[in-house]
Amino acid sequence: MNTYQFFNQNLGRYLTEQTNNQYMDAWRALSATHPLIKKNKNGEEQAGRLIAGWAIIRPTGALMQQKLAIEGIQYDDRTRFEAFSDELAAWDGTPRMFLLFDKAPIPIANLFMTLDLRAVRICSPAGVETFDYTKPATSASGKVQRNLEKKRTKDAA
Repeated sequence: MNTYQFFNQNLGRYLTEQTNNQYMDAWRALSATHPLIKKNKNGEEQAGRLIAGWAIIRPTGALMQQKLAIEGIQYDDRTRFEAFSDELAAWDGTPRMFLLFDKAPIPIANLFMTLDLRAVRICSPAGVETFDYTKPATSASGKVQRNLEKKRTKDAA
């Protein structure tokens, strides 16, 4: 299974209609507006892009921080570092996608699966942070790896 198939099968299909073009389906899911749980002043559902929070995509579905008015996705209030740390600590060897959302959509060129703890890939609009989770972070490590290391050290104490 390729990255786009994995993304669409476990998250994208809930966000947008699927066609035979996996690349465009993933792009639409990441860049389109989606109904939010929040309501406007008139009590109507608001729509918005995925502009905040995080998502973890598993072979069994997706877990997200930003609450959408969409069935089939699990929602979670933890911080990105708490969620990512817990997911990596409970690693079962199956593929994962770790996504960080920001104001700009994640370009689909920045979508990667994590298949091994020695090459964890954190996907965001700014790029992809790749690191070996089995080794301690250093001062040269990326922001996510340093924060996950702080949490792991704190949890071990």
